[in-house]
Amino acid sequence: MNPEVLVSVRDLHVSFGAVEAVRGLSFDVRKGEVLAVVGESGAGKSLTARALLGMPPRQASVTGSIQMGPYELAGAPRSVRAALWGRQLALVPQDALSALSPVHRVADQLAAAVRSVDEVSRKEARARAKAALEEVGIPADRTRAYPHEFSGGMRQRAVIAMALLHSPALVIADEPTTAQDPETQRRLLDLLTHRTEATGTTLLLITHDLPMVRDHADRVLVMYAGRLAEEGPVEEVFTRPRAPYTAGLLASAPLQGRGELRNQPRRTHGIRLPSIPGTPPNPTNLPPGCAFAPRCPLADATRCATAHPEPETHNNRTVACHHWRKLPANSAELFLESV
Repeated sequence: MNPEVLVSVRDLHVSFGAVEAVRGLSFDVRKGEVLAVVGESGAGKSLTARALLGMPPRQASVTGSIQMGPYELAGAPRSVRAALWGRQLALVPQDALSALSPVHRVADQLAAAVRSVDEVSRKEARARAKAALEEVGIPADRTRAYPHEFSGGMRQRAVIAMALLHSPALVIADEPTTAQDPETQRRLLDLLTHRTEATGTTLLLITHDLPMVRDHADRVLVMYAGRLAEEGPVEEVFTRPRAPYTAGLLASAPLQGRGELRNQPRRTHGIRLPSIPGTPPNPTNLPPGCAFAPRCPLADATRCATAHPEPETHNNRTVACHHWRKLPANSAELFLESV
């Protein structure tokens, strides 16, 4: 495996009986980067994250390869996953309240997490827990509070502190700022990316928030219907997308303001934004050929309707589209007619 690659995912499938929710996904997570995974609801983002963590839904079947150093995570026994938790892998969940025990003080929960990995005294564990909470901006006089005594933003800071206790190699953050106001979202993402950079931790960020990706990620992986649509450096993908689906996502996102991107159309329709017509397909009834074809302005009735495009990699960009070379520079304009 490339020494710059922390995790290599190849031909990942997550299935529920005959229904495939993730279908042959391949990508790499590089050491020290922030990789964002984006796409509409149902794209398979969270299932991919849970497969990497070894926490797929109980009824799911996971096949393919998830290689992290000498460890194969796909189908790994519980003993292997337990050895990796904390030091190699950690999670910042979407719902901090459900991730914290309501009947134990926050500092005590972090101290227990310290002792679950390191053989230290209770006194040292408590000291490390308190220091970790203070590092994410929780005052010393609040570390002994219960979760219900924290605001939503403080609870999220606490789970960020817990995830980073042992400076793991990879932290997966699954919609970590959902239900927060925009200013709190920005502060939490600033904190998360700053702390992971300071500890040398790689961050895999699952999100719907494209402005967040623009401001915090190094690379972006765009998923649609369980497959890769496009992957590459954030600046290149956001400035000149190659997949029509990516172009539609960017066109429909409020990316104006700081770092306005050239592929965004002129706003000739008031405050309304373009949108991708239709809805994502039901995984139980996927269309033949390219899953995005029924919504795509470039789709044809031959190749697109009958054959799914395989990912093609050119330089540092990967795209899965039969007609990506035909995508115009002003690709967002393709979706203006849907407004």
